[in-house]
Amino acid sequence: MCGPTAFMDDIGGFLRDHGLPPERFHTEQFSALPAINPGVTPTAVARPHQPPGPPGSGPLITFSRSGITTPWSPAHASLLDLAEACDIPTRWSCRTGVCHTCITHLVSGDITYTTPPLELPEAGTILVCCSAPTAEVVLDL
Repeated sequence: MCGPTAFMDDIGGFLRDHGLPPERFHTEQFSALPAINPGVTPTAVARPHQPPGPPGSGPLITFSRSGITTPWSPAHASLLDLAEACDIPTRWSCRTGVCHTCITHLVSGDITYTTPPLELPEAGTILVCCSAPTAEVVLDL
C-alpha cells in the first residue's frame, strides 16, 4: 500500500509522462496534528509568550485574552503563524482542509488578506490563517 505522498508523486509522474507541463498541475498536502485529549493523555501546557527571535518592526499585535503584545514581523506568514509562535491557543483547521475555523474577533485595527478567502467572514471578524496587519491590531485571542 502506498502512502498519500507516493500516490501524488505517481500521479505527477503520470501527468508529466502524458505531456502535461509541471507548471500546469499543483498539489497541496494536509496532515493531522496529534489528538488533544485533556485528562486522557498527558499534554504540556505552554504559557503564551513573546515570539522567539528578534522582535519585528511592524505594527503592534495584541492578543487581548492572552495579555501578549508584540510587534509584527514579516517573518510570520500570517497572524495565525504569529499566534502559534507565541503559544497562544488558536482554533484552526485550514491545514487539514476545513476553512473558517480560525475566525477571530477583530477588536480593533486593520488587516489585509495575504490570500483572499473564497468567502469573507462576517463584519468584525477575520480569518487569522491568511491575514496580516496593515496597522496596529487587537485580536480576541
